[in-house]
Amino acid sequence: MDTKVLKGFGIFLLIFVLIVVGLVVYDNMTRVEVLKQDHVSDVTFVEDKKNMYIFWGNGCSHCEELRVFLEDQADLWRDDYQIFSFETWDDEENATLMDDILALLDRENEGTPTVIIGDTVLVGYGDDMQAEYQSAFEQEKDTDYDVVKEYLEQ
Repeated sequence: MDTKVLKGFGIFLLIFVLIVVGLVVYDNMTRVEVLKQDHVSDVTFVEDKKNMYIFWGNGCSHCEELRVFLEDQADLWRDDYQIFSFETWDDEENATLMDDILALLDRENEGTPTVIIGDTVLVGYGDDMQAEYQSAFEQEKDTDYDVVKEYLEQ
């Protein structure tokens, strides 16, 4: 084979690999980790962002579907919200926190995932709920109420 062709193919291959590596690095830098193992002591309040609280269960299929939706749709909420997520199936402290927070909102624990934004409580997740979540992101972004702040001030 001609050395010019081999050299050209080598340069093409190198550029291709660099582009792929760059895209992977970019994806990892911009990816938002939604379901974490937070505790109430991890919650912070930022002046220009509202908090979204997710109560989830390790192994919960609907929680996993919600995670994928929120990570894929991060542009819908990333500028306005920070997420705190509390695993409740294996963490008794977080399970108690979920019950206490829902009691402040006069709600019962209906399972996971439970998402609280302002005073809006969303329970469960399925593709048919995407519009409901999107509406809550939009509705609650300008409100001042934060149930965890109220809980911590008690």
